[in-house]
Amino acid sequence: MSHVLYQFSGNHLGAIEWCEPRRGETLVADSWRVDDGQVVALEHHLDRFRTSVAATTQLGSAPVEAFLAAVLDKIQPVGSWFPRIEAVATPGGPTLRYRHRVAPELTSEAILASTSQDPRTHPLVKGPDLEALLRLRSNVAPLGATEAVILDAQGAIVEGAYSSVVVWTSGSDVLTIVPRSTPRLPGITEQVVLDIARREGVRVEERTLFPQDLDNATVWILSALHGIRQATAWVDGPTLSRSQSLRDAWREKWRDEGQGINQLPR
Repeated sequence: MSHVLYQFSGNHLGAIEWCEPRRGETLVADSWRVDDGQVVALEHHLDRFRTSVAATTQLGSAPVEAFLAAVLDKIQPVGSWFPRIEAVATPGGPTLRYRHRVAPELTSEAILASTSQDPRTHPLVKGPDLEALLRLRSNVAPLGATEAVILDAQGAIVEGAYSSVVVWTSGSDVLTIVPRSTPRLPGITEQVVLDIARREGVRVEERTLFPQDLDNATVWILSALHGIRQATAWVDGPTLSRSQSLRDAWREKWRDEGQGINQLPR
């Protein structure tokens, strides 16, 4: 994924070498997909970033708001982009950085593999664990999987390495999510899907989910990068239903949530 890394100083984003050894530990990060100027739930992503930065760093709200405004000005209204905003640890203190990235092709399917490894140190904050979670995904890639699903000590589903997991169990019209009491990232795309469900009159249930109980279930993998993806297979796991028509209908509803990035308040 080609990208340019910018560092925020004063009111200016200046390009820096992304591979420099002083790049610093990631304290907070967030990202969202932009397709021809349209973005889903951007304000929720920005709010999650603001909240996490305030809780984990000494950065004030004024520089954060100036940084976010500068970032939005960098995003072109044409093309597909996957911007990433960061607060990183540097010798001079927490520093704000922006990765201007071209988005990969949008995909609608995923192959899952379970992992009992859980490298997360900050499960409620996006950023500090991203590299460790990427290693989880890399570890399952030789199995043919495109996403790793973290299981807890009891074997219950927690979340994907870079995604939330929601389920329609076999024969049910209830959308089931992992309990919110489970230590996991508050997924923005999951919240968008839940908002759609409520508007559509679809019942939502929180329940502990085990892979072995999901034979013939429809499993969705949710992320800001790809929206709603259908899990088509689970390596050494349950046989999944492939309800493509349901996925496609809800992907359209997800797309319809998009707003023009230039129409959002600055």
